[in-house]
Amino acid sequence: MSVVKPMYINPIPYVFQEIRNVKTNSIFGYEALLRPENGMSARDYINSRMMMGGTHQLEVDTFFNAIKTFYELKIPGHLVINSFPNECLNVYEAKVLANEYGKEFMSRIIIDVLEYPFPMRDAWFEKERMMLRYDMINALNSFGDGIFRDFSCLQDFHPDMVTIPKELIHDFLDDPQRKMYLKNLIATLKEQDLIVLAMGIENVLEYITLAEFGIDLAQGYYVGMPKKIDPPEFIPDDNDIEPEE
Repeated sequence: MSVVKPMYINPIPYVFQEIRNVKTNSIFGYEALLRPENGMSARDYINSRMMMGGTHQLEVDTFFNAIKTFYELKIPGHLVINSFPNECLNVYEAKVLANEYGKEFMSRIIIDVLEYPFPMRDAWFEKERMMLRYDMINALNSFGDGIFRDFSCLQDFHPDMVTIPKELIHDFLDDPQRKMYLKNLIATLKEQDLIVLAMGIENVLEYITLAEFGIDLAQGYYVGMPKKIDPPEFIPDDNDIEPEE
């Protein structure tokens, strides 16, 4: 019997957007993207939930819904989950997930720490312990923005991976200064032995140029649109196949 059932979890629908390894041209994984069914934007939904009850229950709902959907759909690769910098699953909540899905599956999860609303040191320490306990990947979302606006955050959060936001990528080929900035930024991040994910890539020229700059992973409409993923085709067990007459 599932150990998740005794916990109160608000249902949240998710779609998934492909992340591609630019060196091997293979699927690295998918990011779970919140898509409220009432037509509300993801940001407005988050803000409304924060006003109603803070961020912890939303953090719990995010992890349990995204992981459950990803697991049941048998989606390959890594799962990127957004996480608040002021929140973490407590030891019991994390253990429930580990018992339900197994440590091997948990090691496929990338915790993408959001650049808002604010950092909380105790929450970060607990989040970091959870990531180490289950071999998760630690990522910083939207590097260069919010609380991750400069390189000092690398010393505070020591990530394995950083994401470059789509606002910085959008139309960068038409802006020589931003193009040079991106090239230097990616080179500096690679010098820190970090995995670099570029978001918001919309065409083949952006993809090729950023690959030449040294990014490891690519995400955006050019790579793949956010979408619902259909469940895998049912393959009957041998015991379910009726014998021929």
